[in-house]
Amino acid sequence: MMSSAEDERQVINLVNRYAHALDSANWPLLRSVWADDVEADFGTGEIWNSGDSLNDFMEKFHTGLKTMHMNGNHAFDDTGPGRAKGRTYVRARLFRPDGSLLMKFAGWYNDEVAKIGGEWKITKRQVDTIEFEQGAQA
Repeated sequence: MMSSAEDERQVINLVNRYAHALDSANWPLLRSVWADDVEADFGTGEIWNSGDSLNDFMEKFHTGLKTMHMNGNHAFDDTGPGRAKGRTYVRARLFRPDGSLLMKFAGWYNDEVAKIGGEWKITKRQVDTIEFEQGAQA
């Protein structure tokens, strides 16, 4: 558990902003969740080490899709001044423009976050998948 209820609220809001940004195709908002030197592994075999390159990938992949990311069961612990580590449960559904299922996913975001310039940012994300279903080819 985090020692400051306000910091915990801000960290949970950070993770939820990620989902909202994807689902509303708000790429500047999405960029605001990443540290410049983020390390991200979504389990695809590719690892991103820059907030800009990760955001560019997310925009290219999600543009034109209808998505719904549902987060819950946030659990974060302090790991030092202005730093925390934790897990969020996630379920996501991604649909093609014609409404057909592209994929559905369930798992966890394992995040490390830091307060940078007065704002919480994701500095590391490792995604663990427990359910993945790909829709039929369009």
